[in-house]
Amino acid sequence: MNYSSDEDLSENDKKSIDLHSRMEVSDTIHPLTPGKILLKSWLNRTFRVVMTDGRILIGVFLCTDVEANVILGMCSEYTEEGGEERILGLVMIPGRHIISMEVDTSGQQFDA
Repeated sequence: MNYSSDEDLSENDKKSIDLHSRMEVSDTIHPLTPGKILLKSWLNRTFRVVMTDGRILIGVFLCTDVEANVILGMCSEYTEEGGEERILGLVMIPGRHIISMEVDTSGQQFDA
């Protein structure tokens, strides 16, 4: 979209543009490391997470943090391989409870 002046933009649009501009500047000043590039490529991909209590969570990878906590969207829980599905929605998985994670390599990706 092209706007002739800032008056045409809503406050949310202005904040979104400002945030996007700051992210571009941050990437220029602090180039992405190979690990960050890999994490970025995983965004919005389907993940399978095995937890210490045996549960399996399958959902869309939305973000992580320095403590390896993971947030999955549209998540379903299985108590065993091939078991009954329980729909959870948005979940935060503490990193200390994650045994393994694998990305679905079938190419399925969700647009945010």
